[in-house]
Amino acid sequence: MAEFGFFLDTVGDRGNNKASVPKEIKTLNTCLESTESLTPFEKLAKFRDELLNDLKSPDAEEKQSKLIVFRDDQPAVKSTRKPEKKPKKQFIKTRNIADGLKKAAEEKPPRKLALEVQNVLKKAIVTPDFEQLKEIPPYDVSKRKLQQERKQEREKTKGKNWYGLPATEMTEEVKQDLEILQMRSVLDPKHFYKKNDLKVLPKYFQVGKVLDSPLEFYNNRLTNKERKKTLVDELLADAEFQQYNKRKYGEIMEEKQKTHYKSWRNAKKLKRKKK
Repeated sequence: MAEFGFFLDTVGDRGNNKASVPKEIKTLNTCLESTESLTPFEKLAKFRDELLNDLKSPDAEEKQSKLIVFRDDQPAVKSTRKPEKKPKKQFIKTRNIADGLKKAAEEKPPRKLALEVQNVLKKAIVTPDFEQLKEIPPYDVSKRKLQQERKQEREKTKGKNWYGLPATEMTEEVKQDLEILQMRSVLDPKHFYKKNDLKVLPKYFQVGKVLDSPLEFYNNRLTNKERKKTLVDELLADAEFQQYNKRKYGEIMEEKQKTHYKSWRNAKKLKRKKK
């Protein structure tokens, strides 16, 4: 009987491609076999350097076209290096405030830290002047009382739009000066002033002082005796104002005597007698 043999092609086209690999091209497997004593990363680095040297040669284009065919057939090498983990956020655990501030200062810039500390200290119960208090103030104040206290604080100034204009204490001298300012159109008949905004005396105001110029130290400077504390004293010391005031007062009294003022005065006297 005749014997028959069967041959199976288990390689296919890949075998033909491998058979036609030129000797001058170095593959990764051949490089790894020649460097068994090295680590995987050192083997890859050596293989990369050899490829770069081959690519710099004049026949690099032919080698590169031949390498493209075998690029997908090479086995992938897995790195044994573990990926770096992101650092977790650590909360500051301290025993006292001083240690906490030191650790916070190391992590945050000083400006941001100073602003945060100031905002926290505004709400603190123990203030720098706490030791000077004779009695500890009650901290369980009702909401209504707090609103009243805030309202009183707001009434002390005119507000931010007026740059915190304060409510100055009203004394007799200040009151007289304000009344004279309201009647300023009478003081000088040749000067025109606008009408007053308020019919009553203002609540929010400030009194300033005009300083003398150092250049006019000997010419227009007043002595301490000539200086007056209030506007009333200055007007009484002014001779021209006194003359104008007397003349104006005489004219007003003459007009009143000519008109019905005389009869009105007599009627007022009769009413007083009947009472």
